Amino acid sequence: MKMDPPALCLVHTVLLMVMWPPAASVPCPRPCSCPQPAELHCTFRSLLSIPAAVSKHVERVNLGFNSINKITDKSLAGLRKLELLMVHGNDIHSLPNGVFRDLSSLQMLKMSYNKLKDINRHTLHGLWALARLHLDHNHLEFIHPDAFQGLTSLRMLQLEGNRIQQLHPATFSTFTLMGHFHVSTLRHLYLSDNGLTSLPSRLVATMPQLENLHLHGNPWRCDCNMRWLHGWDKTSPGVLKCKKDKALPGGQLCPMCSSPRHLEKKEIQAMENLVCSSPVISSPHRTSTPDDVESEVMTTEDFREPFGNISLGLSDEHGNGVDLECGISEPGELSKISWEQVNQVQLASNISLSVDLECPVDREKYEQLWRLIAYYSNVPAHLQRGVLLTKDPHPTYVYKQDSEKDAQYFTGVKVNMMAQPAWLMQTSANLQLNRLQSSATTVKLILSTDFSETVPAEMVRRQRRTWVMIESTNTTREVLSAILGSPSEMQCNVHSSGQQVLQWMLPDGSKVEAPYSSPDNRLTVSTDGRLVIKPVSHTDAGMYYCIATVHGDLAAMPFHLTVQESSSPPPGEDASISLIEGFAGNPISLPCTTSGSPDAEVKWILPNNNIVSFQANSSRAVVYSNGTLHIPQTQLLDSGYYKCVAINQHGVDTLATKLTLVRRKGLIRPLRKFPARPQSASGLNTQIKVPTEEAEEASGDVEVTQVGAPMTPLRRRIPEGVSPGRRGVHPSRNVWRRPSVLRKPTGSRVEDRKNIVDGRRKVNISKSKIDPEKWADILSKIRDRKGQNSVTPLPVQLTTERKPTEQTTRRY
Repeated sequence: MKMDPPALCLVHTVLLMVMWPPAASVPCPRPCSCPQPAELHCTFRSLLSIPAAVSKHVERVNLGFNSINKITDKSLAGLRKLELLMVHGNDIHSLPNGVFRDLSSLQMLKMSYNKLKDINRHTLHGLWALARLHLDHNHLEFIHPDAFQGLTSLRMLQLEGNRIQQLHPATFSTFTLMGHFHVSTLRHLYLSDNGLTSLPSRLVATMPQLENLHLHGNPWRCDCNMRWLHGWDKTSPGVLKCKKDKALPGGQLCPMCSSPRHLEKKEIQAMENLVCSSPVISSPHRTSTPDDVESEVMTTEDFREPFGNISLGLSDEHGNGVDLECGISEPGELSKISWEQVNQVQLASNISLSVDLECPVDREKYEQLWRLIAYYSNVPAHLQRGVLLTKDPHPTYVYKQDSEKDAQYFTGVKVNMMAQPAWLMQTSANLQLNRLQSSATTVKLILSTDFSETVPAEMVRRQRRTWVMIESTNTTREVLSAILGSPSEMQCNVHSSGQQVLQWMLPDGSKVEAPYSSPDNRLTVSTDGRLVIKPVSHTDAGMYYCIATVHGDLAAMPFHLTVQESSSPPPGEDASISLIEGFAGNPISLPCTTSGSPDAEVKWILPNNNIVSFQANSSRAVVYSNGTLHIPQTQLLDSGYYKCVAINQHGVDTLATKLTLVRRKGLIRPLRKFPARPQSASGLNTQIKVPTEEAEEASGDVEVTQVGAPMTPLRRRIPEGVSPGRRGVHPSRNVWRRPSVLRKPTGSRVEDRKNIVDGRRKVNISKSKIDPEKWADILSKIRDRKGQNSVTPLPVQLTTERKPTEQTTRRY
């Protein structure tokens, strides 16, 4: 029997339903709730881990405010339909690599208020559809520069309230074009309340679609390194945001300067001209003050190798011609970029960029070039690519001027162009003279072009960028002071994507590559970037640069070393010395008020040539954050010269102070006081009370009295009703109480009395008298054995008790 197509489809459907029945719904994990089949709510359940047996069809999961302390690589496996995951308010310290590999549909991930410390290259792998990522209020200190690579759907990143102190310029880029241009798809970035002091300008250059940037609550250092921010804020108005809060002064909190001191608590947006200057110490005793000027310190851009090179053979219809060999500078920020996700597998982009060409010329070439291209300093010459002139060793194309676009200034310019990298030779290009920066020896040209690129999404996700960065945190010591002849050490901690090349540039301009050791072993560089000089000389003072490079990236950091001979002032500066006198024993504070940008690091050289600072104080001298040196208790040996050394990366200034300490006149050192407790008999004035023959037995109890202090017996009589734990009596001692009335014991009381006496230590003393000379000899031996010379022995008093109410004292 022949069946029509609709009937055939119905039969197939029935067969499929029979063979594969609908999957049974997975029950809601306990103790969670599932208000909808695709939802899972487990907030405030004291969970220690993500519940097992979560349905593979779940789309929204809320696990907030639990005690989850660990997520394994299997906790989220198979949840390919999950669109929202909230794990905020837990106790998660780390995330294993690939933990999100199956969450290809996830659009929002909230991990706020956990304890994550870092995000590495593989942490977020698999989140290709993620649009919103909340990592605020964690303990993040480091974000891998490749962490967001491939997340081309990411639009919002919340990093507020972490511990971030440094960011690589390409940290937030999500894809790379032409193997060089790093681009971020972010529109909203929250970096407030971290530990950032500075930002690289190239970081915001990677985010052409940025709409909101939050930077408040960071300790910004407002110097020349942040000068770019004001200009960027002008060209991107409204992007830099302030926190709105009616409880705050002015109703908002904007990014504020934390340093230098004269700009503290001022809004960054209002700072038009941020500068760097060498430090100056202010003092009323100075006859002249060093100039507060901005000095030149090389930046990372100064160490970059040329981006490429280009050969230009220029000519025009008037017979002018010149050949140029030019270097290509590193491309600046992209003037225009757009992209779109064509489908799930392709990303299309359009880019406009310009590069600077630096061409050395002689006088003859300069004159020929000027006649040929001088017309094109205000407007560029529009060129169209023609035939391929040569293919080997490198492609060379012929470019001709576009007569339609340049109808007003057409001179028939023709250029034979060979460029590396070759992708600079697009179908069209613009060439313009930079008249202001050109000279008789160097001509600068601007080459502009547009190009398009379609990149497979899978390739974008697998892209691995090379990067390098030098650690710069609040513990990095970038300025150092050393005493002549002592060793000095600079530490350059480098992080990179692979094996980096590390060099140090010395004050004389020479470079040494790690590992290195000078012929005399005076200067060494270890493989981990540590430079050691021992001993230092005056020629070692100056600027040092640590330079780290990998293929495609470079980082540099300046260090400043000053070498001082001693705490004494340099010759010829005696007139500017501050003189301070005081009494030994009193506290002394020596101020050192400085100005400069950034704030100078203040170090003090003591008379013994030790160096102390706010970061490294000594046991007897401290340096406050304002540069003041404080000695809590001075001594006569503290007299001498004290030198304040103020240093930053742009200069150094010093000022000496002479301190003279004298002993206070008429001051008598007080006698040593002893505590009122039982003491050794050695070296002390004592009175020994000896019972007479009226007592039945000698008890051996001795009373010791210190002259000028209350008598303190070894076994003290305690009145009736007073507990032995009272002051002056050790609670563990036996207390002997003398009967109020001495009576001759009789009967059984005599036996009891003898038993008590037998248990005590007996002293071999005659019942009739005691030999004072023997006691003096005993005490002399005790003093000799103790060897106690700090206190002069006082006369000994021996007291023999004749009657309970009568004492006789004999002195020796």
